[in-house]
Amino acid sequence: MTATMITTEPFEEQSRRSSVVAAVRTFLARQYLVVVVLIAFFAVGLVKPAFWGAGNIQNILFETAFVGIAACGMVLLITGGLLDLSVAGILAVSAIAVGTALPHTTIGAVLVLAVAVGAVLGLANGLLVTYVKIAPFIATLGTLYLFLGMSFIWTGGSVVSVTSKNFRALTTGSIGVVPYAFIALVVLALITYFLLYRTGFGRTLRAIGSNERAAHLAGMRVNRTKVLVFVVAGICFALAGVFMAGRLSSAEANMATGLEMSVIAAVVVGGTALRGGRGTVFGTVVGALLFAVLAKALNMLGVASYWQYVVTGSVLVIAVAVGARRRSAAEVRGAG
Repeated sequence: MTATMITTEPFEEQSRRSSVVAAVRTFLARQYLVVVVLIAFFAVGLVKPAFWGAGNIQNILFETAFVGIAACGMVLLITGGLLDLSVAGILAVSAIAVGTALPHTTIGAVLVLAVAVGAVLGLANGLLVTYVKIAPFIATLGTLYLFLGMSFIWTGGSVVSVTSKNFRALTTGSIGVVPYAFIALVVLALITYFLLYRTGFGRTLRAIGSNERAAHLAGMRVNRTKVLVFVVAGICFALAGVFMAGRLSSAEANMATGLEMSVIAAVVVGGTALRGGRGTVFGTVVGALLFAVLAKALNMLGVASYWQYVVTGSVLVIAVAVGARRRSAAEVRGAG
């Protein structure tokens, strides 16, 4: 009996270690962006030690939060084979509504207002795409300009100041170097993952992204799901606007112009297929973090702004190409 235990225990210990190593390798293979982010973070820090400063880390997490919160809505859309280019418009209208109402009501009320505005504008997008049958790219490009126009008319082209100290404390405060905005991103990412992979809504959404006609034939509520996902996305964009308004202490029509490209880039780099059917929430958050780290690194290294576009674009193309190559290799192995 004793001899048997002496013989089997080292083998079992070795087997456990091998399984742990295999699990780590599998994780790193699937989430290679995590390795890229860590390498970039430590490499830049070696050249510029200030990059590891608490203030800089906090700024990186803030930038990650703004893009990541909006990207939680976008990952749902893209998984369903849809797209929303009106991010900046919904964000601006929601932030302006908050800035306008804040002096006259409570913080809780303005948060509800922002969510309601985002939901209504998202509903408008969903109805245009689902029932008017306008392609998502065209419909949301049109509503982008519509919402931005509404923002300019509302403010008369001026800036709406956000002066509430309590609101600013809520949206810009932090625990150590971790901002509340980043904590909100983590919570929202968990909710997004639950919606996508643990609910009937998520199953229908993934089915729509894979094959909408087949989803129809299977009796799934395709139209309702498509409208609902635009509403959820609109809420995510509005929440990003709430935190951005607090961070900037103001709201204006052009406060987030071009943000939709960063949001889509974070989702795609994170591993979500543009053709739909499959989405990764964790990868989306890491994608947002990657671009935030990259932007801060290039600024601290003194890279000219026009070269920053080149570097960022190159990283986007390379990351997507590597991800596509890895997925193709996995599909070939699976077929074999």
